[in-house]
Amino acid sequence: MRITLIFLLTFFVLTNSSFAILKVTKLPHENAEIERIYKLDNGKFIFIEQFVRGHIIWEYDQELDKFKEISGVWSFLDLASKCEQIKSKEIYFATTLEYWFAGGTNIDYPEIRIFELYEPNPWRDTDIGITPSMKYAKEWCTFYKPYYIK
Repeated sequence: MRITLIFLLTFFVLTNSSFAILKVTKLPHENAEIERIYKLDNGKFIFIEQFVRGHIIWEYDQELDKFKEISGVWSFLDLASKCEQIKSKEIYFATTLEYWFAGGTNIDYPEIRIFELYEPNPWRDTDIGITPSMKYAKEWCTFYKPYYIK
């Protein structure tokens, strides 16, 4: 009885805690360093890959067993299903590396921009909004809980 109780408690803690490890078995390419995976309401998976100069956003279609590169950003922050006062659904928050006209970049306080998930060229002219902080955005948006976090 005692061994069964210990086994059940251990099993519960390991499978339902943040210490449980999920192994990523599908990768967009051999050396991909996956930082997060989200599962959309439509059943597709969004993989966020960390690479040398930012993040690459991939869509994985389980039915076709294929990855499709959506876009790349300097810093991916989070994925939301919807936000109040924004008509688009499936949107993400990110920063882009913006250069000043005479050289240099704004890396200390970049603007957090909002993009449609399937926008292939995220930039200042394709954003659908900006937010002062992610804390502010969390008041107005419904965010996906990551399916996997590295």
